[in-house]
Amino acid sequence: MIVPMKHVTVLCLESEKNKALLKLSDAGVLHVNIGVSDSEKIMKSTLDEEYAKRAISAIKLVDGVEDEERFKLEFPPMLSGVQKTDDYSTVTVAINTANTEADNYILATAEKQQLDQTIEKYLPFGDFNPESAQELIEKGIKVRLFSASAKTEDDELETSAVCNILHRDDDGVYGVLIGEGPLPKGAVEIPLPSEPLARTIERVEACVGKMSLAVNKLVELHRYISDIEHELQKRIQETESVVVSENMLKLGQGVVYLTGFIPARRNDLIVGVAKQNGWGIVVRNPEEGELVPTLLEPPKLFRPITKLFGMLGILPAYNETDVSVPFFIFFSIFFAMLIGDAGYGLVILLLALFANHKLFKSGKLTPYVKSVLSLMYVFSGTTILYGVLSGTYFGIPQTVLPEFLKFKSVAWLGNQDNIMQLCLSIGALHLIIARAWNAVMLYPSKKLLAEVGWCGIVVSMYCLVCGIIIQGFTTPSWNTTLLIVSALLILFFMLDRSELKENGVSLGMLPLNIISCMGDIISYIRLFAVGLASVKVAENFNLIAADLEMSLIFKIPIMVIILLLGHGVNFIMGALSVLVHAVRLNTLEFSSAKGVSWSGVPYKPYHVDKNK
Repeated sequence: MIVPMKHVTVLCLESEKNKALLKLSDAGVLHVNIGVSDSEKIMKSTLDEEYAKRAISAIKLVDGVEDEERFKLEFPPMLSGVQKTDDYSTVTVAINTANTEADNYILATAEKQQLDQTIEKYLPFGDFNPESAQELIEKGIKVRLFSASAKTEDDELETSAVCNILHRDDDGVYGVLIGEGPLPKGAVEIPLPSEPLARTIERVEACVGKMSLAVNKLVELHRYISDIEHELQKRIQETESVVVSENMLKLGQGVVYLTGFIPARRNDLIVGVAKQNGWGIVVRNPEEGELVPTLLEPPKLFRPITKLFGMLGILPAYNETDVSVPFFIFFSIFFAMLIGDAGYGLVILLLALFANHKLFKSGKLTPYVKSVLSLMYVFSGTTILYGVLSGTYFGIPQTVLPEFLKFKSVAWLGNQDNIMQLCLSIGALHLIIARAWNAVMLYPSKKLLAEVGWCGIVVSMYCLVCGIIIQGFTTPSWNTTLLIVSALLILFFMLDRSELKENGVSLGMLPLNIISCMGDIISYIRLFAVGLASVKVAENFNLIAADLEMSLIFKIPIMVIILLLGHGVNFIMGALSVLVHAVRLNTLEFSSAKGVSWSGVPYKPYHVDKNK
C-alpha cells in the first residue's frame, strides 16, 4: 500500500531554530517541503559537496592508468564559486589539491589542443622566425603564406610577387609570397604565426609536463581516498542540514516555521516532540495540488521489489495505486521468458549465493543488499523453472538432452505459435488485471462499467490479434458483438454528465485508444522474439565451438574461450533486454491501463547521523 500522509507545520522561536532542527532530526519522521533551493548558504554547501565528489572522481580516474593513457584522461568539469576556507586539515588540503591538479590537467590539455592545431597548421611551412617577416612588412615589403590544392600545377602558381614553394604533399601545396602581386589562382592566404614553430613545440612539451605532474600528484593522493569519502558523507549531511535550515522561514515577531509531511501513523510522535519542546504544531490532511511524498509498503513477501523501483528511479504518485504485487509477479515472469535458459538461471542463482556468502563473511550484508539478493533468488528461480519447462540449457540441442529433461511441456513450448499465443495471453491477462482493478476501485460509481468495457476491449483485441498471427486460431463469432458492447459501455459511462463539457473531446479519441489497446497486446510478442533470439545466439555459439576442425590439444581451449565469450555476451544482452522490455511492459503498457504515471517523490525524512 501507499502509506497515508499528514501535512505538518512546526512553529518555534527563531532563537530556538537550531535546537528545533536537532530534535526534528532525532525524530526522523518529517519529510521537509523544499521551497528554497538556491540561497547563498545552500549554493555554498552544495559546491563544497561537489568539490569533494570531484576530488574522489579525479583521484580514482588516475588509479592504475597506463603511461600511454595518462594524456587522454577526461576529468570532471572545473567548478567555479568554491570558496577557500581556513580549514587546513589533511583531508581538506587533499580535496583542494585534487581539484587544483585536475584543473591544471584540464587547462594544460586545452592549451595543448590549441597548440597542436597550430603546429598542424604551420608544420608544412617549416620553422622560421615570424619577426623577420614582420620586419620586411614594416619596410613595405609584403610577406604572405598561402596554401593551394595538391592538384595545382607549378605554372598556376606564377604571380608578379616572388613565390617560393615550401612544401608539397597529398594534402596541398604550401608556400610564401614576397612582394606585391595577387595570390595564385585558387590559393588561400594563411596568417603569419605569432611565434616560431620550435617555440610552439616547446610549449606543447611543457603542457605534457604539466599534465604528467598533475597525474603524479593525484596518484599520491590515493592514500587519502577513504578520508575524502568520509568527508563527503559529512558534507552531504551538512548540505541537507543547510537546506532544511534555509527552508525554516520567518513568520514575524521572532517566530520561524517549517512544513512537511509525516506518515499518518507517526502523528502522535511528532505532536509529542512538539509538546516536549514548546513548539506550535498544525497537522492536517494533504490538500489537492500538494506534492505529497510516497512511502511504499507492499506486503512483506513482495517488499524487495521496492529496491528495484529505487534502482530504476520510478515510484507511483501519492494519489495513485501501489502496483508492487503485480509488478513483482509479472516482472519475474518476463525475466524468465526473456532470459529463457535454465543454465543462465542457475548461473544467476550461484552468483547470488556466492555474493551472499562473501558479504556475510565480510559483515557487509546490509538489509538493502539482502533485498536485492532476494530479487535475484526469485528471478533466477523463475528462469530455471521456465528453462526446464522449455528444455533450454545453455542452448544445447534437444536431440542430445537426456530423456529425464524432456517434459511434455518442452514440445508444446517449442512450437512458435504456442509460445506466441502464450505471450499474447499473458499480455491480455496483464491488461485485464489493470482494468479490473480500476473497476473495483471505482465502485460504486457507474464509471466502473467503462473499465468493464475496457476489459471486453482487451479480450476482443486479443482474439483479433491471435486470429491474425496465430496459425490455427479462429476468431470467435461473438468477438464483434463483444467489441461493440464494450465500446458502448466505455462511450456511455467513461464520463459523468458534468464532465462532458470539459472532457468530452476524449470520447472522440475512443477509436484511437482501441487501436492503441491492440498495439499494447501485440507489444507482448517481444517476450517471444527476444527470448527466441537469446536461445538462437546460444545455439550458434555452441555450433561454432563444436565445428572447429583441429587437433584436440588446440580445439578444447579454443572451444572454452568461444563458449565463455559467446555465452557471456548473450548473458549480458539478456540482462539488457530485461531492463528494456520487462520494465517497459510493466511501466508503460500495464501502467497506462492502470493509470500509474510513476511521477512520485520518495519519502525522505530529515535525519542527520551525528556519527558521520
